[in-house]
Parts: sequence; structure tokens; C-alpha cells
Amino acid sequence: MAFFTKNTLKDFLLILFGSILYILSFPKISWSFLIWVAFIPFFKALENKPPGQRFRLGYLAGVLSSLGIFYWVTHAMHYYGGLDLITSISLLFLLVFYLALYFGVFAWLWGFFSPRDPFLYLWCPALWVGLEYLRGQFLTGFPWELTGHSQYNFLAIIQLSEFTGVFGLSFLILLVNQTLYRLLTRDPSLAGWKQKWTATAVSLGLLLLALGFGWWSLNHQKQKDRQAPSLQVAVVQGNIDQAAKWNPAFQEWTVANYLQLTRKTLSQRPELVIWPETALPFYFLNEPRQTPKIFQLAREMDASLLFGSPAVVHHPGEKPRFYNRAYLLHPEGRFTFYDKVHLVPFGEYVPLKKYLPFVGKMVEAVGDFSAGPDPLGLDHPKGKVGVLICFETIFPELSRALNKNGLDLLVNMTNDAWYGWTSAPYQHLSLLVFRSVENRVWTARAANTGFSVFIDASGRITEKLPLFHSGTLCSPIPLRGEKTLYARYGDWLVFICGIIFLVGVIKAFTKRKEGKVKS
Repeated sequence: MAFFTKNTLKDFLLILFGSILYILSFPKISWSFLIWVAFIPFFKALENKPPGQRFRLGYLAGVLSSLGIFYWVTHAMHYYGGLDLITSISLLFLLVFYLALYFGVFAWLWGFFSPRDPFLYLWCPALWVGLEYLRGQFLTGFPWELTGHSQYNFLAIIQLSEFTGVFGLSFLILLVNQTLYRLLTRDPSLAGWKQKWTATAVSLGLLLLALGFGWWSLNHQKQKDRQAPSLQVAVVQGNIDQAAKWNPAFQEWTVANYLQLTRKTLSQRPELVIWPETALPFYFLNEPRQTPKIFQLAREMDASLLFGSPAVVHHPGEKPRFYNRAYLLHPEGRFTFYDKVHLVPFGEYVPLKKYLPFVGKMVEAVGDFSAGPDPLGLDHPKGKVGVLICFETIFPELSRALNKNGLDLLVNMTNDAWYGWTSAPYQHLSLLVFRSVENRVWTARAANTGFSVFIDASGRITEKLPLFHSGTLCSPIPLRGEKTLYARYGDWLVFICGIIFLVGVIKAFTKRKEGKVKS
């Protein structure tokens, strides 16, 4: 029997086509409209297949899609993590094979219902949302570029995030895909035209409702911005080469570079100046030559300075603990700080280190940090500043926690130099857009090599510095201090999807038990 048959080739081409559409929906390409039809080829390939074959096809879709989106992992591991190319590629495939499981499970369960059952229209998006939520929680979580994140540049539709977070968009996208697939298919075993057109009307109605609210909200948010008090904020992008960043010979030059760029904003009288993650490549307060220059700058500018620096804490009888820290230094010399809470696995610490001896060299390159306490925000005289350091932007629960403690301005300090010219800096920025909308707060982002930006409460990028350029941005930022439904109640939609899932399981098993549906 031939391994490749006409049908297997057809299924492979459908999976490949759907994967290409899926990949192109995300940054850098950002053809976000493609995601609204990207699942249709997947569904077509899964059509009338037994469970095991559905899982294999779904797993293949997950492998191809994840490779296209996360290929940059190899670049970061190899060029800056200090790992050889084979090990870096192996770690990429380890991540890809893990992420593909969610596609495989979805495909396996997708055929759980009879195609004629109208409950399938709700079951499909609810199942996908549930799996995306699990991906964001399991093994410290990795909610990087979930389906809804593809819409970051479609401002009208992402206003829905104020209520549902990104999961509302994922639900709507899967609902539209499922509806279009059922509408376009000619398989006589599938649901009748009355059901198809009813589902189409409901899906279209929900989509138009979301768009209508979005267009109204974009104007409404501008009015709120005009009514809010403002804070003059400057962000500084130093563009320090990652290869030279931790070289002691470049330490003085690095500090001089940030001082020079910051002083260029003096004429605009900033009240808060933001430098990137670990902008100071030494332990602040422990470096007698460079530390006084930072205090002097804050006094000279009569402005608060928010900057990143590694920190070390010694406890009696214990090994030193290292932290990825953000300091908020005020002109009079008073300062507070925030230690990064959610560290990057294999980037800032190594889980199961004793079982993974091959990453020893990588630990030497990037360090072995400890996590800080829960985020509470830092106090500026004009309001509460919430800080997210690098990778923390992908976890909405962190910005929600900041919002609950009072949040007037969200700040992201990052160093995306690890990723070079790959898609990762574009993808990382796209995720931050959602934090602004979910909490209806302006965001200021300082990135070492870019992108440094200001993002308004509607998710609009108002100002932006390009990749691998040094420069500054300075602008008055409205301090809104709102608490949205999503900030208050979090992922309530996931709970609803969980109920739909359980009802569906009970419903399907009951029908099977009664013999109404063939196994």
C-alpha cells in the first residue's frame, strides 16, 4: 500500500495552505484578515476523518504553524544564548512539538459532534478558547500570539478586549471560520441550509456588534483622553549592541550614551524619563563610579527616572539572589523599585536545571535570576506607574493586578536585541497593544534596540522609534486610572467556554449512550 495516496496529499496541501494563512496573519506580515478564513482548510482536511487521523492532521497543522511563528527562538538561543546551532534547533522543535499538541487535541475533539448538531457552532470556538487558556497557564504559561492577537492592527475589533481580553477575539474568529466552513461545504451529510443561514446570521450579527462598538469606542476614548490630566513622559532607546552590552569595556560608554540622549529631552521638560530593561549593565548602587551620574541626572532634569538594572541581594547563610529590577529614582534622591515577577524560562532561569546539563553554558550567558513579589506599581507624584519587564507583557493577569492596585500609566521596559531582525520584536509589540485596551490605559515602552513606542488606551501606536536606531520620544500622556470589566473580572469568558465544553461533553455522551449518534 502506498504511503502517499491522493487523499493524503490533498489533506497535506490543505493543512499546509491553512498553516500559511495562519502564519501570514501575525507579525511581521500582519495580514490580519487572513485569520478569519485560515481554519477553513483545516476543517476541510478533518472532514469525515476518524479521531486518530484528526489528531495527526491537527498536530501537523500545529507543527507547521508554530514553526512559522516561533522560528526566531533558534536565533536567540544560538547567537545570544551561547548554544550551538543543533541544540538551538532542538529546543525550537521541543517548543513546537509541545505547542502542536493544542492543535492536535482541538482537531481530535472537533469531530466529537455530529455535523448536523447546531451545538457545534458554539462548541468549536469554546473548545479553542479553552485550549488557548490552558496554553497560557500550563508550565508557567506561554500565551504568545494567540489567535486573537493577530488583530492588534485592526483597532475597531480589538476594542472588544475591554470586556473579554484576547479570548473574545479568538472566540469570534473561530465562530466565523466554523460558520463559513459549514456555509461553503457541499457535503450532503452536513447541516441543512436553514441551520447554516441561521448560524451565519448570528455570527454576522455578533461581528457587526463588535465592530459597531469598536468604531464608537475609538471616538469615545479620544474624548476621555482630552478630559484626563497628563504627564510629560520621555522614553530613551539606546540601541546598545547585545554583544557589547555586558562587556565591562563598554560600561562607561553605555552610561554616557543614555545620559546624552536623555539630556536632549530637557527642552521638552519631561516629568518621567524611561530607560529600557537593564539599561545600566551593572549593579546600581554598587558601582561607585557610574551610580552618582544617575543621581546627578535626576537632579539636573528635576524629573523622575525609571530604568532597568540587575540587582543582587545577600541574605545571611544563603547564596546571593539576583533580580531583574526596575528602579524609579526621584530628583531628591529617593527611589523605589520593582523586581520582575514572571521570568523567562531558559532565558533568566533554567527549570529542572539538574536534568538539563546542556544548558549550563546558556545560564552563564544570561544569568540565573529569582522572581520578585507580586506587582504593586511604583508611585510617581502624579500617579501610579505599573511596570512590566520584557516577557511580562504577554501575561494579562500582571497588568490586571497592577490595575487593581491603581494604575495611571503602564510602562514596558524591554530588551529585544536578542531577536535581531526576526519577527519576534514585531510580535512582542503586538501583544502589548492588548494590555492598553484591556485596562484602558496609555502605555509607554522603552526598548533597547526598538520598538520604543507610546500606545493610547485604544491600542493605537501614536509614536514609534524604528528598530536598531537610537533616539527619544517625548509626549504628554493622559492618566486615565480606569478599571474595565476585564480588569475587574478577568477571564470570565473562559469560564463560560468551560461550561459550554462540559455541556457539550454530557450532551454528546448522552446521545451516544442512547444510540442516536454512531461512534
